[in-house]
Amino acid sequence: MRPDENAPARPKAKGSNPDDSDQRFASEVSRYVLTPSDLAQDSPQWRVLRPGVRILDLFEGSSLCIALLSYTPGASVPLHVHTGDEHIFVLQGSQSDEHGDYKAGSYVFNPAGSRHSVHSREGCVVLIQWRAPVAFVDSDQNENE
Repeated sequence: MRPDENAPARPKAKGSNPDDSDQRFASEVSRYVLTPSDLAQDSPQWRVLRPGVRILDLFEGSSLCIALLSYTPGASVPLHVHTGDEHIFVLQGSQSDEHGDYKAGSYVFNPAGSRHSVHSREGCVVLIQWRAPVAFVDSDQNENE
């Protein structure tokens, strides 16, 4: 990752008031740039989220997180409930759930309270923004995602 100027390697917003910390952060960091080489799957910034799914954290605020998710072909995320709104933009490949198949260029909004499981037959990379962790229907699966 190549932050411009004095931007942190992985932006994080910190503040006592969760309603304004993300806005305050935006005024503190001028730019944050990722190049194609930063997105390479062997880059050390990626971490395993679950088998076949890796995550590259881009921004973590008190009420907003943004990341890239990479699914290997056949990877899946089990049934879960969204405890906050989630926005997905499919950058490469395709992602599917019980509601349909979403190819590169698709935008998916999963509102708080919605539930689904996700899989990718061919593999994919998505840009994800979420407000709160998901709750897996099988409580043994719960994690901050």
